[in-house]
Amino acid sequence: MNIQYIIPLLLLAGGITVGAQATNTTTNTTTRTKTMSCTLDICGDRKIQNPTEADIRQALLSLDTDKDDAFLILGTSDMTYIQTSGDRKLGFDLEYQDGDKKRHYRAKRDNFTAEEIIKAMTSYSVGTDDWKKTAEWKQISW
Repeated sequence: MNIQYIIPLLLLAGGITVGAQATNTTTNTTTRTKTMSCTLDICGDRKIQNPTEADIRQALLSLDTDKDDAFLILGTSDMTYIQTSGDRKLGFDLEYQDGDKKRHYRAKRDNFTAEEIIKAMTSYSVGTDDWKKTAEWKQISW
């Protein structure tokens, strides 16, 4: 059989996964899961590729505004990310940007607990939208 016919047949049969989305097919159900490649930037000094929840927790709990800049940026690119600053004593703020500066948002409150930030950043890192429920968001104009 000619190769130009094999690829479309494999795609129709679900035999090839294309892009960053995996598809698992059972008799009557299709489940889609996202896979994301993220980088955690810790105060501009250190970066962790594809951080775990434990990495995010350790980095967040180490932030101290008395000692240095205290921020984390978790992103899939320079223009798509979630970020926080603060420490456990003061609380944390939360922002995200979705592709460009015109889509930059800040949470309406700025006193998040460490656990709330860990939960939001972990959700973001695995590609779910649960982190968006962490706050009410307001768009930032630059």
